[in-house]
Amino acid sequence: MYIKQLEVDNFKSFANKVDIPLLKGFTTISGPNGSGKSNIIDSVLFALGLSTSRTLRAEKLFHLISTHTKRNEAFVKVTFGETGEEHEGKDFTVGRKIRKSSQGYISIYYLNDKVVTLSEIHALLEKYNITPNSYNVMMQGDVTSITNCSSNERRKIIDEIAGIADFDRRIDQATQELETVEK
Repeated sequence: MYIKQLEVDNFKSFANKVDIPLLKGFTTISGPNGSGKSNIIDSVLFALGLSTSRTLRAEKLFHLISTHTKRNEAFVKVTFGETGEEHEGKDFTVGRKIRKSSQGYISIYYLNDKVVTLSEIHALLEKYNITPNSYNVMMQGDVTSITNCSSNERRKIIDEIAGIADFDRRIDQATQELETVEK
């Protein structure tokens, strides 16, 4: 599976709607400082519900809405394509919109343009080993921090990448639930 295309509208520095095609084999985003590279990565994490506003380099959720327009909403849609001829035409999209309302901000998630919950998005993505705790996206500085961390921390990272850490978390959760029931 790979990210085939991004649709970004009024998100951070992308005031106008932009469609960004990512061809098979695409592995990096490069460009000069201030060109929006990190905002592209932030948009993917935002749409997939994989990060909080803090990890998206924004103090509050509303800081993700572009300040270059008067519109009170931002939208990002990620189109996934599957590799291999047997999967041809089995693309799916995951999207997220934030909208300013009188009660604050509302987040709406979409799967193939239908409104769904964040749990439904995470359940689908988990089939492809894409989870909030995984290293599916490498941010600026991540490689350096991985090479400089202790062997125990590096082992935890490898467990996350391999998907083992999710099983460990589930075992811990089940154990805690059993202890609660026994009490």
